[in-house]
Amino acid sequence: MTTPTEMTEMKARHMDEMSARSLRGVIAVLVEQRGIVLAAGASFAAHLIDLAIMQLRLTINDISEEELSGLADFVSVGMASQDKPN
Repeated sequence: MTTPTEMTEMKARHMDEMSARSLRGVIAVLVEQRGIVLAAGASFAAHLIDLAIMQLRLTINDISEEELSGLADFVSVGMASQDKPN
């Protein structure tokens, strides 16, 4: 038998899945709109849409700003070491 706590967790998980599915739909629309905006020559607006898409992807994948910052630091250090002459 399922306990009330387990039921609550199952409902929360289901809502998380529903929210993630919903956000993926929003991302699909934003990607489409980004193409339209870019084709109209509004590159800065397209960049802003890119930022919104990135934020939604971070949310869906439960990636914190600290984790993203750590990844960016790691990548920039790797790129800097590749730029140094041997």
